[in-house]
Amino acid sequence: MIMSLNSPIIDNLTTNLFQSSLEMDDFTKSAVDCFVEAMYTGEVEKLEKGNFEEVNKMAHVFEVSWLSKRCLKFFKSDILNFDNDNYDEILFACEIASRCHYNLKQSKLINCFVKNVEFSGISRYV
Repeated sequence: MIMSLNSPIIDNLTTNLFQSSLEMDDFTKSAVDCFVEAMYTGEVEKLEKGNFEEVNKMAHVFEVSWLSKRCLKFFKSDILNFDNDNYDEILFACEIASRCHYNLKQSKLINCFVKNVEFSGISRYV
């Protein structure tokens, strides 16, 4: 019931298609736990770099707009927060933004990444 209130997709699956469970085999346990906890509590305490991409994907697939916004905020504050121009962190952020753009047709992350690179002066790495 609570998950249906957060997601029009889950609401349709449970109300119109009478599904009582969803297969989440395509996602890690960490990502599913974070997603379910977020749906029930409205908090994203378990969101981390390791499960961000999958949680963000679930938020978009199930059209949970408030969680998509929280994921964008996390991307800006935690993933785009490069530590001393660390090349691995820059590459990690670029890969996540690129995959989100390609897989979800979501350009917000790529735009944030490009702006961050331009304003931080680390464009020499990219």
